[in-house]
Amino acid sequence: MNNASLTRGKPMRRAMVLLAATGLTLGMVAKSQAEVTGFYEGKTLEVLIPWAPGGGADQWGRYVAATLGPYLGENASVQAVNRPGAGGVQGSNEFHLRTRSDGRTVLLQSAGQVFGYMYGSQGVRYDFRDYEPIVAMAQGGAVYARSDLGVETPQDLWEVDELIYGEVSPQAIGSMALAAFVLLDLPHQVVFGYESRGPARLALEQGETNLDFQTTTPYVASVVPLIEEGLAVPLFSLGIFDANGELVRDPAFPELPTVAEVYEERYGETPSGVAWDAYRAVLSAGTIKMLWAKPDAPQASIEELRGAFRLASQDEEFMADSVTANGPYDWLVGQEAYRAMSASLEVSEETLDFLRTTFKARYGADL
Repeated sequence: MNNASLTRGKPMRRAMVLLAATGLTLGMVAKSQAEVTGFYEGKTLEVLIPWAPGGGADQWGRYVAATLGPYLGENASVQAVNRPGAGGVQGSNEFHLRTRSDGRTVLLQSAGQVFGYMYGSQGVRYDFRDYEPIVAMAQGGAVYARSDLGVETPQDLWEVDELIYGEVSPQAIGSMALAAFVLLDLPHQVVFGYESRGPARLALEQGETNLDFQTTTPYVASVVPLIEEGLAVPLFSLGIFDANGELVRDPAFPELPTVAEVYEERYGETPSGVAWDAYRAVLSAGTIKMLWAKPDAPQASIEELRGAFRLASQDEEFMADSVTANGPYDWLVGQEAYRAMSASLEVSEETLDFLRTTFKARYGADL
């Protein structure tokens, strides 16, 4: 059954580590034949990555390619194949229009092609709801400020005379933070035009801005040292979606409240309504990386792929290595993955209209 019917009917790491994992996981595969159909034994699975090498989505896809093979059976292998272009749309269209439905190729989904899909961008030919969800991982991020603002908690932000946030563009991954500020009704100014979130962070360090957002990996690598030096103050995480599609605290920042908790403390009620739906839609689009199979791929291939990730998730060594490579995030398999993405895939026209109207009025953006 593909997800069109579901939604409409009910509702590298390093070589030494990989070799060690191989020695363990081959035994697990042999002991778990109920999870294995043998579909991929002696075959190669391609992970189609619609991005150029080097970015976060590419790294995640290559991690999958480097570690999944032993869970797919004897002599199975996985290869990452880059098809960059048009912000992820070109490779996704290739998957939809030209890839055979033989179970030998899966599509990697990341923020770019989801935003294009969600906003109905011209040129998008794919519909994720028609595909079969294999696995997903929600990787979050956190908002922080310069310490010389004098803020200690998120509630102090409303006492600051001028909050200045740096962003690439209204359509970039940092739009998750913009949607959070809209939900919170937080007064702020935005400076657009930074090349990426790295330069946006440097702008805060240099005093050009005083409020910033970073995803988990750069936050841990570059923001935590600023906090330890006393230059920055952590405020709140964006939160992540769990296997039930509920917003929960980010396990990378368990001490930080989520946007929803900040909202509830300020306004005395849980967030709801169209602004909340809009935030959830933008958040799931921006935080979740996912693998999809074509809807008419052999069922044995779909079962085997999902079973392989379930096996991997039960492997303590695999999970320890995954935490090192990806952060402390769960692998969501099958319908767990779909539920985590549902806020974007099932977004209403009312919510999209709100996003378009609000981003146009506040940021001059045409979504």
